[in-house]
Amino acid sequence: MELTFTQHPLVIGPTDEEILLLAEKDPRLLGELHAAHEGRIQAATEDPLRYGFDLAGWDRIKDGLSEYNECLTLGGNRSGKTTGCAKIVMEAVTQNVDGHIVCFSQNADTSVKVQQAAVWEMMPKEFKRKTKSIEGYINFSMQNGFTGQSFIFPDTRTRVDFKTYTQFSNNQTILEGFEFGFNKPSAVNIGAWLDEYLGDSALVNTLRFRLATRNSKLLIGFTPIDGYTPFINEYLKGAETLETREAELLSNKPLPVKQYSPERDASIIYLHSDENPFGGYERIAKDLIGRPEEDILVRAYGVPVKSMTSLLPLFSTEVNVLGDEENKHGMSFPEINEDFTVYQVVDPAGARNYVSIWAAVNEEGEVYIMREWPDRATYGEWALFGDPKWKYGPASKKIGLDVAGYVELFEDIEDELEVEVMERIGDSRYFAKENENNTDLFTSFDDNGMSFVPSDGKMEEIGITAVDEWFNYNPNYSIDEANRPMCYIHESCENLIDSLINYNSNGKMDEALKDFFDLIRYLRMSNGGLGPDHFNSNSMITTSRDKGGY
Repeated sequence: MELTFTQHPLVIGPTDEEILLLAEKDPRLLGELHAAHEGRIQAATEDPLRYGFDLAGWDRIKDGLSEYNECLTLGGNRSGKTTGCAKIVMEAVTQNVDGHIVCFSQNADTSVKVQQAAVWEMMPKEFKRKTKSIEGYINFSMQNGFTGQSFIFPDTRTRVDFKTYTQFSNNQTILEGFEFGFNKPSAVNIGAWLDEYLGDSALVNTLRFRLATRNSKLLIGFTPIDGYTPFINEYLKGAETLETREAELLSNKPLPVKQYSPERDASIIYLHSDENPFGGYERIAKDLIGRPEEDILVRAYGVPVKSMTSLLPLFSTEVNVLGDEENKHGMSFPEINEDFTVYQVVDPAGARNYVSIWAAVNEEGEVYIMREWPDRATYGEWALFGDPKWKYGPASKKIGLDVAGYVELFEDIEDELEVEVMERIGDSRYFAKENENNTDLFTSFDDNGMSFVPSDGKMEEIGITAVDEWFNYNPNYSIDEANRPMCYIHESCENLIDSLINYNSNGKMDEALKDFFDLIRYLRMSNGGLGPDHFNSNSMITTSRDKGGY
């Protein structure tokens, strides 16, 4: 009888030649080899918790959880992220006693079909039956998930609850009174697992209190297709890379697989798609041929760069955002002096604070946005990421300034920057609106000693494309004088940066981001659509600083 060895990426059977040779010389040994081969595969299939194959990235997650109380796991498509997190949760369930774990998912459907199904797959096979006793209750169906969206594991009396982010957003008290995790853990002390979390920090902040009593761990799994959201930024800001791995699809560029988050004192773990031999990496790699680097970073390596639906696909936080210290490209934000031509852009709003940026242009026509108002360091976020839409944040709340107050504020900022503004640009629509005294903002500001010109009224789509071109450079070559973007933003302009990363004109879902986004568009479309000019100081005659121009 001819024996067939099941193909498996990790359990490698003999070659056809070896099978023929063994069949002739030692058929008994061939039979034993076949039985062992098939038995190993069957055991891993039937009981992946105890006999399955751990991926390299899963060990990194466990290491991260052992070192810190929080672990953000970012994975490419089919990287094994959800399965790995589910296995870690079940290890906590089966190895610890008398605990309570809460698992959150996007909605009821993904909870049942993704998160609960992954946990069920990791359930030891002897418990994959209806269990109902004083100390345990397990009942699962592929259609409805666990009965009551929870189970109690009989051997350890550990309870696991499954909830959705909508449940929390509708009632933020649903976790009050609970303590998650284990009092005396003998294995990893998981208290909560959040799968594909897209919300703000409210849930995480609530969970931190619920995890503190038992000193348990928070596990967050995420495929960052929505990009570098503020929630993700809370972990990635200033992250220290501890371990890298070569990215085959990016010419073996080293990418992080383990980082430390100083902002959250947490571990950040990346799972690459090619680390999962069961995930169909060849298909993923084929589908990514010719795609932008940002798509490859997200889809294959779990590295968030910006929103996948960004209106500015050429914008790169790595290149277009500069600090005072040199980055890895040898670039830093320049010292703005009299050799630069300075512009201000203002977008007023009746129900919110005005927003403004200041930009400087050098002789080469490069634009450096040096300041925003309201700035995040002083006033907080202009827009907050929520579920399902962006909301106006604390920086938008009016501080009660009239036109004279704004003039004084702007002049104070310019004194701080030690700059003279050549031209001020105001949103043409709002500046032209007349108040009850039949006076528009152009007139009101001019009466207070500060003159503005109207923003360009060209189609919004043209302005967005033009802004994107400002950020353009060839990422396949080193950045030098011949290959560099024309626009840079100081890292302190965090509200502006958030808007450039995340605004995608998605109806009213991200309207709160538009205010800052419009500022850079107005700047780019100034001067008849050519953008802000540089003027040699020797060729300009100062009219009046109070009038805001030359």
